Amino acid sequence: MTQDTGRSSTPNVVIVTTMKDEGAYILDWICHYKSIGVSDFVVFTNDCSDPTDHILRCLHRVGVVEHRFNRVMRRGPHKSALMWAEYEPKVAAADWVLVADADEFLQINTADGTLPGLLAEREDADAVSFVWRIFGNAGVGTADHPAVPQAFVRAEPEEGQADEHRFFKTAFRNNGKFERMGVHRPFLAVAPEEVNWQLADGTRLPQNELEGVLYVRGSYGYSAAQLNHYALRSRDGFLNKKARGRANHFTASIEPGYWHKFDRNEEEDRRLADNFAAALEIKEELLRDASLREYHEMAQIWHRRRGRKARISDEGQAFLKAMEESRKSA
Repeated sequence: MTQDTGRSSTPNVVIVTTMKDEGAYILDWICHYKSIGVSDFVVFTNDCSDPTDHILRCLHRVGVVEHRFNRVMRRGPHKSALMWAEYEPKVAAADWVLVADADEFLQINTADGTLPGLLAEREDADAVSFVWRIFGNAGVGTADHPAVPQAFVRAEPEEGQADEHRFFKTAFRNNGKFERMGVHRPFLAVAPEEVNWQLADGTRLPQNELEGVLYVRGSYGYSAAQLNHYALRSRDGFLNKKARGRANHFTASIEPGYWHKFDRNEEEDRRLADNFAAALEIKEELLRDASLREYHEMAQIWHRRRGRKARISDEGQAFLKAMEESRKSA
């Protein structure tokens, strides 16, 4: 990937993402990132059964996103989308590129509360990794809940165990030092010694890990920003997710262990929930578009009905029973 190395005072940030059957959640996610200063979105979809595609076509029509139908290769939906995204004009023109999913909400805890503001403070960085903080289900059953960051406010402990690795997503400067995007991190086009890779708080990551498996442990940079990961959302929303499979894997199924891994509710963190008003204002403005409002409401109905259907199905009941038995034996 190439772009000039000039550094503007207010960097332009593009998010690249993939979606499948995310219709009930799209607007809250898009509007959150717009509220923290993200300027552009390139969204790839494939095989949607809900109104996801229609919502994104409406947003594409009014210039909020660039929507593309993903031609999925053997590498899977997500990695295929990242390959196609390399050709996108919005990506080529961006100062910074961030790959993020629809269940990941970046929470800025410093600077001016915006992503461009934080990145401007990391003026020497070529890449900035934002570490997951996993938010659990907290007993929410149906899909008719408020915006995800307002409905789910319990998370794993802010402080990790000794040497505990946590996953992350990475914003990288479009300066020619990276060959291509990856799901969690970009891949280098230059020697590691030429790359300044930081966490959100400015902590440098070790150069000897930049070409291989990159581990984030000990310090997570949460004082500056954290990537809230709502992998489960509601029980019914999770059953919808299980039905459609995982974004990065054609054949990978979601088992009870996945639920327990991501059902982290040890601590309350309401910071994003209590500062979501700006996102909701943007959402209301967008919903003045009659077609968008219609498809958004259709998506909410679809997810409620689909969740109930999945829950009362034989497969859903068997999964919930297995999940409960797994919890008791843990």
